[in-house]
Formats: sequence, structure tokens, C-alpha cells
Amino acid sequence: MTAGKRIGDYTVDTKLGSGRYGVCFLARDSHGEKVVLKRFRRRLFQKNPPGSHHEAVILSGLDHPSIPELLGVVHEREGYFFVLKYMPGHTLRQLLFREHHIFTEEDIFRIGAQLSEALVYIHSRSVVHGDLSISNIVDDGHRTGLLDFGLARYRGEDGAAYDLDYACLGNVLLYLLYSGWHGRRCGAWYDELDLNADKELFLRRLLRLDRGFTHTEQMRDAFLVAFSPHTETYTDKSKG
Repeated sequence: MTAGKRIGDYTVDTKLGSGRYGVCFLARDSHGEKVVLKRFRRRLFQKNPPGSHHEAVILSGLDHPSIPELLGVVHEREGYFFVLKYMPGHTLRQLLFREHHIFTEEDIFRIGAQLSEALVYIHSRSVVHGDLSISNIVDDGHRTGLLDFGLARYRGEDGAAYDLDYACLGNVLLYLLYSGWHGRRCGAWYDELDLNADKELFLRRLLRLDRGFTHTEQMRDAFLVAFSPHTETYTDKSKG
């Protein structure tokens, strides 16, 4: 879809990216405000009519600064679109692999704290994101956004459980921690990364290598303690 194309009341600027279920475009409304148009792949739309889309139902019940607001839907000849609030910044994948950004302790704490708080919020509404990854997290240096609720389900639906979001968050944190690591891959993350005992235990619990968390508030609070920049950060694992 080319720049300048009109979709309903919106004018397309550029393509943002594509995934398994659809393509996202940056567009502007009649007042010039940025929005995101998410167009579903035609086969998906035909297989799952609008009334059965989990994403629309779930997003319509959420209101959080780290989650894009569902502004409406558009159904035209070009396809079926969600209209979403635009969240500025780049995805963590872009920052890591295109910009080669090295995330500091402060960066990781801020991003992890905001993601943990977002998970507390959605889990309090029985929502499991199900696809928390570096491709679905956007950051502008201040606010971290959790995107793409296409695989989101209510807890228990299709086997959805909060542990899935915990494990995904653990993988995201490992990506950020490895951004500042310059060694040669030769072992497991807990052998390669210089983590203090609290950080390592927290990640092990997220990834179910140790006892898991019983609720998301407990997970958030443990993150804030383990990853606070004011605590000791590195442990020399060559000793002992």
C-alpha cells in the first residue's frame, strides 16, 4: 500500500512492519495525528470473521499507558483494519540488531519495570499476552510499549497461562543483558553473564529453572529488587 493511500478517514504514511497475521502501517487521521493501521491477512480474516478476533475484544477492555489503545476498525475493499494509537520509538529488535544499541543497567531497569507493571495490569484482567518478544516491544527512551495482542487470550483459554508471559519476559531481559556482552558464546547464559545472585535467581524463576512466581505482583517486586541500579550488579564467577 503506497504513501498517500486513503483508508477510511486515514492517510497512509509508510509501512511499519509485518507479522504472521497482518501488516502495520503508520497513518494520520484528519487532524494529522499519527495512528497505526493493522491490516489482517485476507485468509485470516476470511477464516476468522471480525466477531471472533480475540485481539479486538481484549484491547477494547484495556487502558494502560504501555498498551496501544484500540481506536476503531475499518473494513474496506483493501481489507479489514484495526486503528491503534501510535506508540513512538523503535522495537527492541531494531535497537539491538539495526542500531546495535547497548542497554545500560538503567535502561534495563526502566524497561523491565514498565513491562512488569504492564503484565501486572493485564494479568489483573485475566489476559495473557502470549507473544511478548523483542519484536513486539517498542521503546523511545522514556516509555516502553507492549504491542501486538494477536495471540493474547484470557487465562485458561487455549491453555493460556501467566507463566508463558514470565518466560517471554525472561528471554527479553536476556537479550538486553547480552547487548553489552562481548565474549564468545560457549555456554549457558548463567555461566556467561556476570550477574549477581539476585539477578540470576530472578531470571531462573522467570524461566522455570527454579521455583516459579505465584502471582505477577510478586514477580514485579522481585524484579525491582534484583535489577535496581543501586544494588551490586556484578559477581566475579571465577571465584569460588
